[in-house]
Amino acid sequence: MAGILPLAVAIFTTGFSAAAFASEPASQDPVNPWSSPNEIRKTLELRRAAEATGDPQIEFILGTCYESGRGISRDMTQALQWFRKSADQGYDAAQYKLGCCYNGEGGYARDTGKAVVWWSRAATQGNADAQYCLGLSYFAGEGVGKSPSDAALWWAKAAAQNHPDAQYYLGISYFLGLGVPKAREQAIFWLGKALANGNLDASAILNELK
Repeated sequence: MAGILPLAVAIFTTGFSAAAFASEPASQDPVNPWSSPNEIRKTLELRRAAEATGDPQIEFILGTCYESGRGISRDMTQALQWFRKSADQGYDAAQYKLGCCYNGEGGYARDTGKAVVWWSRAATQGNADAQYCLGLSYFAGEGVGKSPSDAALWWAKAAAQNHPDAQYYLGISYFLGLGVPKAREQAIFWLGKALANGNLDASAILNELK
């Protein structure tokens, strides 16, 4: 089984993204260019690897396959199941993804409480996207008690990892004194970081501060 994980990762990193499993290869759907026999074969190999090893990284990749429908029909129920298998083993990318699913992404029923649970688990492992989303949850009071200070705390953790949107909201927090002491220089610093990393919304506030 030792060779299965490298195979699955190689499939993923060479352009293979999300597909769902078919027990028998189907003919190509002209409407869906991702339904080629080659893509179906890749998905089948990935499914076998996930079942044989229980490796959380493979399970997560398989979940993204089911979610996007590359290679076979999209199956959101299967996607959620594979994300959950991976997340239960502590894989932070899957935990973050589960949080997004429970937040309504992909058409799932929204449950902000569960979203916060899974984002929290990923965030404590250092997942910057989860830290950013957890900050939004605390700021809005969705799925958790409203707390601008906790929001700023999680945005600061994500901002330190160069997450541009977290940098933007942390800058605004310092600009307005929300959850942190009002601090013009800190606001300029983080908004400047956000802008440099691609958040163009930071530009207008920076112009006002300068």
